[in-house]
Amino acid sequence: MHSLEKKARRLNPVIELKKSRFDAELAQLNVVRQRKIEVVAAMRATQKQYMDGVGRLNDERGTINRLMLDALETGLDNVKGLWMKLYQDVLDLEKIEKQQSEIMSRAHRELEAIQSLQDKYKLAWAQELDKREQKMMDEHAQRKFYR
Repeated sequence: MHSLEKKARRLNPVIELKKSRFDAELAQLNVVRQRKIEVVAAMRATQKQYMDGVGRLNDERGTINRLMLDALETGLDNVKGLWMKLYQDVLDLEKIEKQQSEIMSRAHRELEAIQSLQDKYKLAWAQELDKREQKMMDEHAQRKFYR
């Protein structure tokens, strides 16, 4: 029955490996989330820049000269293109984030499975020790009784 204790101890390196894998996957997920936050912030800044440009363009259209009209329209097209690129980046990052979340949850399930197996072995070992102790106490009580 000493094998149950050995089995439980043998799982320690596996648990450490699974923990490190889970931690690595979590760190990678956090990197993706941080990058997504940065891209969304850049998107908001670009959106504000676009809205300001639209205001300037509308003001320019209200003037008689309209000298800057073509430049403002070209600039707005560039800002809109940048916003669309950032939007596509956010969509890509969301896909990566979803995949990474699935990988991380799989790693977590594997870790929990190994830990529960180790807990099962430890519990069985503790029960075996309790049985041995009870048997020894019974034998001791019998010896005392027969004396």
